[in-house]
Amino acid sequence: MDKVLLNFILYYFLKINMKVLVAFNCWDMETQLAFYKMAADRSFYIDYININDSKAIQGIEYRIWGKRPTMGIFLDLNCESTEELLDIASKQRLFNDHFFWLIYDGMANVTYFRALFKQLNLAVDAEVTYAVLQSVESDWNNTNLAAYTLYDVYNNGYYHGGKLNMTLDREIYCTAAQCTLSKYLSKLHLRSKYGNRNQLHDVTMRLTVVVTKVPLTAPPEEIFAFLRSVSDTSKDSIARFGFQAVSILIHFLGCNVNYTLVNRWTINETHGGLIGALAVQSADLISTPFIPTAPRMEFFTVIAETSSFRSICLFRTPRNSGIQGDAFLKPFNTTVWLLFGLLLLLTAAVLWSIFRLERKRMHQRYVDYMPSFLATFLISFGSACSQGSDLVPGSIGGRMVFFTLYLLTFLMYNYYTSIVVSSLLGSPVKSDIKTMGQLADSSLEVGLEPLPFTLTYLNNSLLPEVRRFKHKIDSTPNPQAIWMPLKKGILRVRDEPGFVFGFEASTGFLLVKRYYKPYEICDLNEILFRPEKSLFSAIHKNSSYKEIAKQRVYRILETGVSLKLHRYWVQTTLECFDSNFIVEVGMEYMAPLFFLLVCTYLLVLTVLLLEILHKKYWIDKKMRLESILFGVNWHNE
Repeated sequence: MDKVLLNFILYYFLKINMKVLVAFNCWDMETQLAFYKMAADRSFYIDYININDSKAIQGIEYRIWGKRPTMGIFLDLNCESTEELLDIASKQRLFNDHFFWLIYDGMANVTYFRALFKQLNLAVDAEVTYAVLQSVESDWNNTNLAAYTLYDVYNNGYYHGGKLNMTLDREIYCTAAQCTLSKYLSKLHLRSKYGNRNQLHDVTMRLTVVVTKVPLTAPPEEIFAFLRSVSDTSKDSIARFGFQAVSILIHFLGCNVNYTLVNRWTINETHGGLIGALAVQSADLISTPFIPTAPRMEFFTVIAETSSFRSICLFRTPRNSGIQGDAFLKPFNTTVWLLFGLLLLLTAAVLWSIFRLERKRMHQRYVDYMPSFLATFLISFGSACSQGSDLVPGSIGGRMVFFTLYLLTFLMYNYYTSIVVSSLLGSPVKSDIKTMGQLADSSLEVGLEPLPFTLTYLNNSLLPEVRRFKHKIDSTPNPQAIWMPLKKGILRVRDEPGFVFGFEASTGFLLVKRYYKPYEICDLNEILFRPEKSLFSAIHKNSSYKEIAKQRVYRILETGVSLKLHRYWVQTTLECFDSNFIVEVGMEYMAPLFFLLVCTYLLVLTVLLLEILHKKYWIDKKMRLESILFGVNWHNE
């Protein structure tokens, strides 16, 4: 009979592919050695612990935990110290998905088993099989044939009010040589493990909920009405999205809930607030996703990505009235401008040479007037400005130079004007400030939404650009004035181009879409205040609800319900279409041209004055001298 039982034990663990085994029993040494031999023949690793030795069962959790992440455990329920061992295992929470228990009852006392395990800390992820010896028969070869009935045993959570569940699974016939499946006793084998444990009607889960926009001293009815409402989406958007999503999860699980309200996510990485409650396991679930970090991952298991966190600085492109000549210089870079100017100067020199040759060498046949080099340069420059000339060379070569000059300047002028027009009218003007470092070094006025994690990031970040940005804030006349409500800051960005406001995008974008006109959205500049992060739903890594919660969350994501809530509560982008923006080309873009015109007038007046002075004091003096020397009346001349 002993060999039949030993064969059954090894058969059970082979079926679940578990070859690391701890055996708690009170067998004699001969039976134990036979078990070792049979296990070794089938490549098992077995550790034997005598239940009746009280010293051996003390500290069993250390002997078990230190071996492998998962292992099989066999327990003979008919030994004297079994209850003491089970009490230790219950206190150490050893009935979980890491340990596959096979509990054998040779006396088939199911009533005793129920009474004993009703008081033990079983969980919904427990892997416990209760095996009962139903009968022993002998066939015509005088071979013992034993029938074992197997039960699947679990509890939705003893400490959460759960009740013991025992489900008939299958019946197995065994001999000393082999075991065979006789029949299934239920439909348990047709479902997965959690397909049989998909409802938690008899437990009360502990759910910690964060809310920051309603004081915790308010009546609970008022707080939960705020969390369930869909109005005023700019207040606690992430918290309310998370609460409504976890409410769907609770509905799927079918459990009762005991709520705990807090007013912050955390004090530091893993302590205090919502995250701290999950870390110390005073909460089974939390309402809001958070950013997983290295310290937090020591306590938590990530379930799924459910949202994102983007902290940004937003401002409209400032409209300065100062000189902005770069709009007319952008079509060509500095090298092109220099080469084009040299080409015009070279063409002027060629034209002057051609006019000189025609006058000196061709005996004034075509040219009666010899222009100066300045005049030929004006002709060349006028061609670049789409101006003609009344002075044209008479020779074919000279006219070919004119033709080449006009063709070149025509192409350059059309290319230039098309680029200028498209840059001024083709798209909204954006600021050159693209990074936090540039923003910190700029003269733009700054405001921030009073969020705890924003202040923490400013004080603790070691990035140079963030330190410079904090210094920019501290150097303002009133540093406290930069902290302002979200709505006020968003409206100020709209009304004061150049004012920068930092906030959390998922909340602020809802107000932007509500209060901004389409062309005003297209005028916005966005700078990441801190690197963008994903928010994940998570649960404690030692939680017995880890797997069932993960499956339910995935199911919610597959149905699209979570995505629908996310689109309503969390906005991550602002749309700007070509038909939305209105480009305002102000007179500030013409300021450089007007300034150039004024400078030209001043230069012309200066040259004219010099010519008058030259005429009055140099030419007149020269003619008087000639009249004295040659007796010529220069007034008559």
